[in-house]
Amino acid sequence: MTIVEFAAVIVAIAIVVAVVFLITALNNLNGTMARLEDTATQLRQEGIAAFRELRQLVADADAELDKVDLVLDRADHATTVISETTRRTHDAVQDPMIRTLAVASGTGKVARSWLFGRFGRKKNRAVEASTNGSGPVEVASSERGSRH
Repeated sequence: MTIVEFAAVIVAIAIVVAVVFLITALNNLNGTMARLEDTATQLRQEGIAAFRELRQLVADADAELDKVDLVLDRADHATTVISETTRRTHDAVQDPMIRTLAVASGTGKVARSWLFGRFGRKKNRAVEASTNGSGPVEVASSERGSRH
């Protein structure tokens, strides 16, 4: 074999090895591409399912927020009504209550003045009589019983 034939055999073997290497690489690349395509399909399906679930969650949350808004509106209305009722009750009760307390206070003063003034006058007469020299003043038994 000559050098040219030997070189041709070497080149042919190198080409066969390169072709086998390229075919193996292409097969691996095709397998990787198929797995990548399966993964992309799976991700797409899961993503679509996740977006559907997310839309449902958003719709549910929106419905719950509508309920909360309704409850807050009702609570605000109730607070307004209670405040108005409290104000009106205060206005309705305040004047009669003040007048009743004033009458009670005045009545108490008159009663104290009348009771203590009546008994106080009798004591004062007894004191005046003893200071005038007329002697002790005897209080009638009926008046003693009325004091107790």
